Amino acid sequence: MNNSHQIPIVDFSLYETNQSECIRQLKYACENVGFFYLKNHGFSQESIDDIFSCIKQFFDFPLEEKTKYNIDESHYGYIGFRHETIDPGNQIMGDAKESFNLCKLNEQDEPLVVSPLPPLFREKKKLISEISKGSYKLSIKLLELLAIALEIPESEGGKNWFINKHKYESDSFDCLRVLHYPTVDKVIENDIRAGIHSDYGSLSVLFQKDIGGLEVLPQNSTKWVSVPIIPGCIVINIGDCLEFWTRGLYKSIKHRVTFKEDNLNFDRYSIVYFLHPAIDVKLESIPSKFIPNDKNEKDGEMVLNAGQYLLNKLQKIHASDKNDQ
Repeated sequence: MNNSHQIPIVDFSLYETNQSECIRQLKYACENVGFFYLKNHGFSQESIDDIFSCIKQFFDFPLEEKTKYNIDESHYGYIGFRHETIDPGNQIMGDAKESFNLCKLNEQDEPLVVSPLPPLFREKKKLISEISKGSYKLSIKLLELLAIALEIPESEGGKNWFINKHKYESDSFDCLRVLHYPTVDKVIENDIRAGIHSDYGSLSVLFQKDIGGLEVLPQNSTKWVSVPIIPGCIVINIGDCLEFWTRGLYKSIKHRVTFKEDNLNFDRYSIVYFLHPAIDVKLESIPSKFIPNDKNEKDGEMVLNAGQYLLNKLQKIHASDKNDQ
């Protein structure tokens, strides 16, 4: 366990050597915190360093070059500084960040969704593919273990229950998001790099480099807990869909990215892969003895699907024109 309100560190080499212990560690992390570090995750440090170098190069481009690839109706593309407000109910201005959303790639490492890509990202598509597809494969392994932990009957799908709802070729809102949080000379009151939110999908795979600022708010706590960078580790967290599916057994908790006195003069970069179910997957109860059946579910009643849920969220977080600057 890490210190402070205990963000666990899970050793993923146990996936091959001691799967029952790996499941035990994951189950504890998901039921009690919802965030955990993962070591021995399979990504080379060289690849991680290379992709951070790539995204830094992109965000250093002039604004007029980046805005050629503005986000479109597919929700992929460039999002400008302050153009997104993750916590619209409490923020007075958009997040102090810019980002680029990349969709899943096919076998030729071309985007599955037709969306223009900057030449730099096309040049580095093998590297982007390695991180993106690697994050997907890692997420699928984690979902396999979490399904085993729930003891889902084989007749209902067993260890493949989640996997069958997150097939790579399915139409989903999976996204590799690269982010840049620029330096600031002075912090405006109540300003924030990324507003308070929980993630919307099933799992998130986070790569951090050099500069921290991520904080989480554990359930039943009023104290924000720092998620510092631990060399050799990436961060995994549960999203809203998985919490809803498990009826609160696995926790999707609030988090934010804040300004720190010691990092105001440094640019912060991060990369996150958001794993989502296929858009037509209904968020119905999981057939597990650990999860109660919904008392309010009725035969024939319309159940919200994953795509509807995410689109509702996305419509709320993009700042209006008055925040564009």
